[in-house]
Amino acid sequence: MYKFFENIKLAIRAIWGKKIRSFLTMLGVIIGVFAIVLLIGIGEGVKSEVTGQIEGLGSNLVFLTPGAGGPGGGQGVQASGGIAFAPEDVATIEKIVGVKYVVPVAMVPLPISNSKPVVPSAMTAEQIQASAGTSSESESMFYQSSLMAMATTTNAEYAFTGNVFSGAEYGRMFTEEEYDSGYKVAVVLSGALKQLYPNVSASEVVGGSIYIGKEEFEIVGTVESEDEEESGIFGGQGQGLSDIVIIPLTTAHEMTDSDNVDQIAVTVEDADKVDAVKEEIRIALLETHEGVEDFSMLTQDELLGMFDQILGVLTTMLGGIAAISLLVGGIGVMNIMLVSVTERTKEIGLRKAIGASGFDIMIQFLVEAVFLTFLGGTTGIGLAFVGSIIMDTQFGFAPVLTIQSILIAFGFCVVIGIFFGVAPAIRAARLDPIDALKYE
Repeated sequence: MYKFFENIKLAIRAIWGKKIRSFLTMLGVIIGVFAIVLLIGIGEGVKSEVTGQIEGLGSNLVFLTPGAGGPGGGQGVQASGGIAFAPEDVATIEKIVGVKYVVPVAMVPLPISNSKPVVPSAMTAEQIQASAGTSSESESMFYQSSLMAMATTTNAEYAFTGNVFSGAEYGRMFTEEEYDSGYKVAVVLSGALKQLYPNVSASEVVGGSIYIGKEEFEIVGTVESEDEEESGIFGGQGQGLSDIVIIPLTTAHEMTDSDNVDQIAVTVEDADKVDAVKEEIRIALLETHEGVEDFSMLTQDELLGMFDQILGVLTTMLGGIAAISLLVGGIGVMNIMLVSVTERTKEIGLRKAIGASGFDIMIQFLVEAVFLTFLGGTTGIGLAFVGSIIMDTQFGFAPVLTIQSILIAFGFCVVIGIFFGVAPAIRAARLDPIDALKYE
């Protein structure tokens, strides 16, 4: 034990004696560990964000999309090319025992504005001005192409959970009467609200209007969370599931001359019967679709598992790419240690002459190599924490730095130090003391 601590003292003395060279040697390790920890943290952060959004939709959910190839499907009631669910499909699912809510969804592929009617972007600027009833370039129009209009039923308010309509100032969901009559009313989610009306409170927006295409809609409600990190029933801030304006499905069908449904979300009454109800839905739809399974079904757990698998692979790839830089840093450590052995040949000869064994010399240089990577790894982990704080404060996204990722990076760092330190240590141990003392 005494010799071990003595070797650590010798390693610290050698590293401190060549401070600049030691720092440059550690730089590759620092960058490698920093990249591994931060990139894995980013992957875990994305996974956590996606998982939170899906779980925030509610519980006991089954998602149905057109097409047999998996999740996906229509791009809107006009753009889905006829590959969509029919109203009869919704009615069929509603009759199944164990189904609590059925939420048909149709995405309306029309631009959204807060002040002027807008026609699809394929039309020219002159046509847009004519459609808006003005040719004045001075009149402003706030138009967000990233927003989506989602048409659905009043069941969406009950099927999806979240911090919805926290007070009277947030308005309300459209009513059954408004839905049945096809009223042009809209509920604006938090992401869309921030884009259409930046720096305007929800209470000021309710009662106002927006334009979806050329049609004017009254804003009857907003989905605004009390927690800035949340966004109501569809989770996520910024670009994502909260950049949505909800309108009645009946109104969308009138606007697009189509009664198709792009996706269907089903809430099952009993969590233990989700798989059984899913199978019953499949059998019922096969009967109405003449035995052709031209649709895909995913439970909430399956959807979470799919995203978890995909993001897990991406996280592993990011960590693997970052590990390459750590490997290069290890090669740099080995190179410097070989140079160090050459420079300290006389020191090695002197230690052997006064009784140090080859094993003692080997341990000395091995400890020095491991200590270099240890310091580099510790610094890299510290920088990763700083990087995550900067990302959180500047970009609103916080990488999740787990103990597991830190231990993996740190363990890999120590292994690199041992692996690339063995060759220089063995070379030092094998030096003949007489030849070493004569070395110039």
